[in-house]
Amino acid sequence: IEIAKRIEEGIREVMSAIAHFPGTVDHILSEYTRVTTEGGRLSDVLSGYIDPDDGIAPPAAEVPPPIDAKAAKADDDSDDDDAEASDDEEEAESGPDPIIAAQRFGAVADQMEITRKALKKHGRHNKAAIAELLALAELFMPIKLVPKQFEGLVERVRSALDRLRQQERAIMQLCVRDARMPRADFLRQFPGNEIDESWTDALAKGKTKYAEAIGRLQPDIIRCQQKLTALETENRFDHRRDQGHQPSHVRIGEAKARRA
Repeated sequence: IEIAKRIEEGIREVMSAIAHFPGTVDHILSEYTRVTTEGGRLSDVLSGYIDPDDGIAPPAAEVPPPIDAKAAKADDDSDDDDAEASDDEEEAESGPDPIIAAQRFGAVADQMEITRKALKKHGRHNKAAIAELLALAELFMPIKLVPKQFEGLVERVRSALDRLRQQERAIMQLCVRDARMPRADFLRQFPGNEIDESWTDALAKGKTKYAEAIGRLQPDIIRCQQKLTALETENRFDHRRDQGHQPSHVRIGEAKARRA
């Protein structure tokens, strides 16, 4: 039970992190709508819920010894096995309770709308918007998605961040490897200027040994910055502020689940 609890804690942490990534909650809501309106199965989206008090077993009841012969015990065991198999089959056929699912997903959808309005009004990094995002994560993270849906969301976050980092690495190579800009200078000056296309103007006009080379490479650097801007717009994501949050929490959550 302790192992199961640690695994579920890890999954909840991953779900909380990916809930902050734009588009992930919308995607699962659309999947829920699809299976409930087009005749699909809820079990294609979720398998249950992971609430904080789940996984705590009640005290075991004492089982009285068999009163009679071995035959009676064998009959009882057979009856028990049949009953358990019947229960398992019934649960597998029924899947998640549609009424509870409607309540859970309805609450997520309502909070998603509140969050969307807060983001539009205040911006993603305003305290009010952050509070609504946290409220959304609290409602979203107990939903136990089936592996296909869960892994798809995690990969969605990873893929977007990998594409962003690919462009950042390309800029670093242009500056450090090709223009001979000291790595320490780059790491000090680049953060906060990832998509500022005027950043290289000051570098090219400076008195450093690498200024002239930066000037020659400026068109290539700006092209990478423009790709970063396009990726940010595509994902509705401020990578300068967000990319440190989701990946670290996704990695921590996955590590907890694996260690269990």
